[in-house]
Amino acid sequence: MGNGIVKTQGMTRAEVETGLARAGLDVPEHERLEIAAAVHFIEEMAERVRGKRAMSAEPAHIFPPPGV
Repeated sequence: MGNGIVKTQGMTRAEVETGLARAGLDVPEHERLEIAAAVHFIEEMAERVRGKRAMSAEPAHIFPPPGV
């Protein structure tokens, strides 16, 4: 666990099909299997970036504009 990645359960085939249908996406069969296998990475990333952040957390606001 030292790499910061927490392996979560992937989506079931039915969950992939439901999600793609809701989004109105026409995804080839071979990509549907890849989506199901990789969804845990998306879930983990979403958990890391959720939450309130101050304006100072945005890199664009760290440096003053030239001439200020």
